[in-house]
Amino acid sequence: MGSRQLHFAVFGSCGFEADTLVEISGPGNSGKSLVLQQLVAHCLAPYKFGGRQWSVLLINLSHKINRESLAKSIRMELKAYSVGEVVAAKCPTEEQLAEIAGECMSRVRFLNCFANDDVSTSLIDARYAIINDPGIQLVAMDTLSEFYWLDEPKITKRMSMYRHYRLLQARLEKLCKDAIVCGIYTVESAFLENRFGENLPEASIKYHVRMQKIQNQILLNGLPLSFSNGIHLNTTISKEIT
Repeated sequence: MGSRQLHFAVFGSCGFEADTLVEISGPGNSGKSLVLQQLVAHCLAPYKFGGRQWSVLLINLSHKINRESLAKSIRMELKAYSVGEVVAAKCPTEEQLAEIAGECMSRVRFLNCFANDDVSTSLIDARYAIINDPGIQLVAMDTLSEFYWLDEPKITKRMSMYRHYRLLQARLEKLCKDAIVCGIYTVESAFLENRFGENLPEASIKYHVRMQKIQNQILLNGLPLSFSNGIHLNTTISKEIT
């Protein structure tokens, strides 16, 4: 299954709308970044390949996604659509697919972060980037919780994992609502636990993508998922995606 089918399985036929916030949560090594990368690849793909032809800002905290891996996902997306929709004689060549993928990559901007201060700067930079490029329709943030343990020893007043997560989430939500763009992020599931009963405003998350790893099996919202030669989601199992 390519990212187009994954996108449909998660968001339905209409996709996600402007200023929608999407959360991909799960334990470590459960495929959160790979799912994010596949969904970004779908958003970058041209209309004629079933994509959305958006420009994307990627605030990169974990550096699990890079230009090479994203370009590979885009090429696989383009190829999967071509094989499914076009007769073999009209399928684009590998060289043509690489050229189209290169054009898609020209519409993604990486904002690489190495500490929480970089994240704050990137969220400010993102606002100005959207003003200068109206084509930007998606802000993606990989591993929102990445720098909690790095910066935690520097904080004089201890901040809970939950508060750290919610404060960054609120900043991303405000950016997306103000700019009328979509937002999507990954976060370790441990940060979602409000262990101290902190009273913080709720974010408006429209789509929750829950990743699990049970006995070496990866699940997305309860459905088996594999990553061999692309993402494959077994939607034949009778279980509703929520």
